[in-house]
Amino acid sequence: MTNGTRRRQCAVVKVGSSSLTDGSGVLAIAKMERLVKQIATLYREGGWHVVLVSSGAIAAGLGKLGWQRARISMPEKQAAAAVGQTALMEEYERLFAKEGLHVGQLLLTRADVEDRKRFVHIRNTVQALLRHDIVPIINENDTVAVEEIRFGDNDSLAGLAALVSEADRLVLLTDIDGLYTANPRTDPSAKRIEVVAEVTDEIERLAGGAGSVVGTGGMRTKLIAAKAAVRAGVEVVIASAETPDVLRRVLAGEAVGTRFLASPQPVSLRKSWLMHAPKPEGSLMIDEGAVRALLTAGGSLLVPGIVRIEGDFQEGAVVLLQSMKGEPVGKGITSFSARDLDDLLARRRAGEDLHNVHEVVHRNDMVLVKGANVR
Repeated sequence: MTNGTRRRQCAVVKVGSSSLTDGSGVLAIAKMERLVKQIATLYREGGWHVVLVSSGAIAAGLGKLGWQRARISMPEKQAAAAVGQTALMEEYERLFAKEGLHVGQLLLTRADVEDRKRFVHIRNTVQALLRHDIVPIINENDTVAVEEIRFGDNDSLAGLAALVSEADRLVLLTDIDGLYTANPRTDPSAKRIEVVAEVTDEIERLAGGAGSVVGTGGMRTKLIAAKAAVRAGVEVVIASAETPDVLRRVLAGEAVGTRFLASPQPVSLRKSWLMHAPKPEGSLMIDEGAVRALLTAGGSLLVPGIVRIEGDFQEGAVVLLQSMKGEPVGKGITSFSARDLDDLLARRRAGEDLHNVHEVVHRNDMVLVKGANVR
């Protein structure tokens, strides 16, 4: 990602449905055009690559078909997404072409990023698009996604897009200009928080429920996405899409919206994926000595530390690591299948010394839960 000899920085910009449509759910072309012009300016003058995570397909489809959101079934909602996604991308392609830029579309489900190989392929595709100054436009594949593989909101998708694009910034554009101490729509004393150094429990409690009728995400999902991104070393800003020249100002470091500072000790891309993308296929209950070794000594998980195995998983699966009390300790990629581990535990119970068996979960393939305790 270079511009001459200067490396371009990368920003993932997520824009919600309410920021792209009018009150009746129809695409608002003027809003889209304003967004596209800002992104094109960043390419030409700001030294930035931009990955756009765009909502609006279902809303656009409903508006085009004249359907009411509250009265349609899930298959009809997916049909509306199929109609709306075409309309949405046609408009983006037309608007970016006016600015001299090509676009590339990626429709994803959670299953696409939970699989490590597919995650890497997505990352390689996004990186190739950016190298050729093509704007990647990412959306959830609402036409095929069912509950088990849905992101459920594009904030979570944007957080993972920040990982696959190895972004420097994540900008979540919405219909409110940041995180407040209370709901500013109902509490006149609410104050906007300009900077968040760490997403604490107190900060998370400030998030309310869902936002507008058109969108599915609220401040809670934005905080979840921000928490994932900052841990990976990505600075995050939540800001209003209606703020004039919002992207240039945010990326220039102006006090716009709420800025979440990146962790000074970020985890690796692989560990970020491990923490936030895949669902565990099983779990390993470990004893207190193993918990202590993982949390305080930075060790790997060995067979002697395992007390019980749950689930039927294969070698290379992601598993949850739990204490004897069932508390989460971390997630990791296991070197053994559940069947092989059962055999090893049976051999240990029979008195065999298994200390020479290699690690069950290597520390490089493990991420620990923040706040996990040593008993």
